[in-house]
Amino acid sequence: MLTDQEKIDLVNSLEFIVIEPHTQSIYVPNDEKTKRALHKVLHTFSVDDYIKSFKKGNLVDIFPAAMQEAGAEGFKDGQFVIMPKKFYVDQCYAMSKEIERLTQLVELYDIKPNTYRGLIH
Repeated sequence: MLTDQEKIDLVNSLEFIVIEPHTQSIYVPNDEKTKRALHKVLHTFSVDDYIKSFKKGNLVDIFPAAMQEAGAEGFKDGQFVIMPKKFYVDQCYAMSKEIERLTQLVELYDIKPNTYRGLIH
């Protein structure tokens, strides 16, 4: 049984032909190497069903397999990644600090609803 990281490494070893960020699609060749990778990555889909669902011409979208099946949590610097827990803690801390800062501004300037635009112009 492969770990999530091993599955992601397997997916990342495929050749990404087309990356469409707006549709969250990352296409790889629909070839034997991809089929071998999918056999190792998928656990809720058959490879044939997966390819049928995510095929576009002679390419197949690998994004769903990496994100749903292999346990990837993001796509960074051209590769699927599992982000360390510290990343999420840092993100939550940064968001908390920003909320605190904005709350202080609202209180300091006694801002009423729909008047926030004055702060950013």
